[in-house]
Amino acid sequence: MRRNLGCLTMRSRSLFVFLSVLLFSTPSLSAGVLDADGRLVQFERDIAPILREKCLECHGPEDAKNDFRVDEVDGMMSYVEAEDVEASSLFTDYLTAEDEDMLMPPTSHGGPLSPGELALLRTWIHEGAIWPEGFQLVVPLADNELGGSPIQVIDAATTSEGLLARVWAFQGYLHPAAVHFPIALLLVGGLFVVLGWKWPSVGTQVPLTCLWLGAPAAVATTLMGWSFATEQGYGAWTVVDTTKEVFWHRWSAVFITLLAVISAIVAGMAVRRESPRLTATWKAGLLVAAMLVGLVGHQGGELTYGETFYQRAFDRLWPPVKNVLDETVADSAIHSQVDREIAGVTFDRSMR
Repeated sequence: MRRNLGCLTMRSRSLFVFLSVLLFSTPSLSAGVLDADGRLVQFERDIAPILREKCLECHGPEDAKNDFRVDEVDGMMSYVEAEDVEASSLFTDYLTAEDEDMLMPPTSHGGPLSPGELALLRTWIHEGAIWPEGFQLVVPLADNELGGSPIQVIDAATTSEGLLARVWAFQGYLHPAAVHFPIALLLVGGLFVVLGWKWPSVGTQVPLTCLWLGAPAAVATTLMGWSFATEQGYGAWTVVDTTKEVFWHRWSAVFITLLAVISAIVAGMAVRRESPRLTATWKAGLLVAAMLVGLVGHQGGELTYGETFYQRAFDRLWPPVKNVLDETVADSAIHSQVDREIAGVTFDRSMR
């Protein structure tokens, strides 16, 4: 009996601490009561504000990272298992992830969520993860009641950063557009190195120009990539995880940049000394960089649009015959199974 009372006391204390976290860390709950169904957490009042403030920036209608939107009910609820927090990947794999690359929201965007916010989401899932029918997380923009323009709110966390930090973050957003410049230059330079084997007159000046322009551009876009990766929640450069494709993409780009810079320096020495040996060295370096930059660019496309992005392009050009044959075989198997079942029923009736 005493043991049972002890267990009850411990459970009561745990419940008291849990409710205290909810009540005193979240103003909306401190003034609220249970709803008509006896639930402590209400989606419109408690969960929607968290999703709007912490998730819509990267997973809303304007910018749906990884094609995931928190304002679409079906997509959102596919990561939630009602009444089972441990089976809800939204909570276990993202909101409370120890891996910085998986944590949502990322630290660069105000993550992780506070203990009070996590407690609300955990309780919401535990109570059935109810998303009221017809409720819209994103309300269309409209003028306010006084007839003026919508009120603009400045993010205090952003304005509190120093100028250098904001400039560093800003230039990172230029990475997707600027990265094509050094890629194109190194590829063209490598192409003319190859053409120089047949026509020596075009095998030096053109690739040399491409290399001297492409190397510093590669340095700039690599720096942009470091900043942009942090802003997009891929983790800082100190994160080492060889199982992640972004890790190999990041360091492959760094290797190519170093190779281009070293080749550009060697090219300058070759021109000054008029050394055939150094000329052959920088041309070889440019050719290797050109081949690698194509592979890294291919990898960047997969990171942005999915691993099957380029495969889908080739499937469009040459539709795979295997799929058609598989469907034919599957249809034949289904028809055969149906024929056997019909024959069995007919035979059974005839026996009767």
